[in-house]
Amino acid sequence: MLPSTVELTINKLTRALQLRVPGLVQSVYLYGSVALDAYVEGTSDIDFVAIVTKPLTAELQQGIADAHRDVEAELPKTDLMGAYLQQEQLGLPASVIRPLTVYYEKALHTDGHGADLNPVTWYTLKHYGLCVYGPAAALEYDASIGPLLHYAIRNMNGYWLGWIRRLEERLGDPNLSCCDSLVQDMMDEAVEWCVLGMLRQLYTIREHGITSKLGAGEYGLRIVPAQWRGLIIEALAIKRREPLRLYESQQQRLRELVELLRYVHAESNRLYEELPAE
Repeated sequence: MLPSTVELTINKLTRALQLRVPGLVQSVYLYGSVALDAYVEGTSDIDFVAIVTKPLTAELQQGIADAHRDVEAELPKTDLMGAYLQQEQLGLPASVIRPLTVYYEKALHTDGHGADLNPVTWYTLKHYGLCVYGPAAALEYDASIGPLLHYAIRNMNGYWLGWIRRLEERLGDPNLSCCDSLVQDMMDEAVEWCVLGMLRQLYTIREHGITSKLGAGEYGLRIVPAQWRGLIIEALAIKRREPLRLYESQQQRLRELVELLRYVHAESNRLYEELPAE
């Protein structure tokens, strides 16, 4: 059973596509939080891949854009994100797909901007993807664990290490001692995004699989030292839009956040280095 908002949105999108570009879309798959049974109303995207029957001309791309505008006019708060691909493009890196048509941040991009086509996407689509429109396609591309592990550690030592360093630079910020709601919101965003995002990478490296952000948080509560349990509980509450907060001092919160992220980063690298050579 799809969440009601997801089902309504996909039904409206597929009807709009049928009207605007009849016969173009063969199948629509959902991946991401919906496929992993972790969709949270108001905070989760509806991630999709639409399989099209022919190359996309400028005229067809305009029809797709018009279909999305129809959906946005009726459901302005829904957050759709996805790509329009031919069958033979499934599993390929975004860098080699031309043209790459992506719906991202409520606009259609024909240059691949916002494309979420990486080993996590392809692994999730192949192993957990939900066909919600049209016939199920043959997902015959390779989605083995090796590229997924390599992507996770590269992401950990690039994107997430950058986050750690930026947060460390804020440790002595005197503004963190004030009770301004903007400070609270900034810290909430950092706690939710970094804790759950980095725990997802740790899960992949440690368990050789994929989990959702919520699943990563629950996993972290089981395997991370108890001293950081409060941060993980907070991250889960923020993701679920619950009011629970356990820290009165934002400075202490940031200090412990950096400590937790440093632990997750080090543990991920330790585990990756212990993997047998390919």
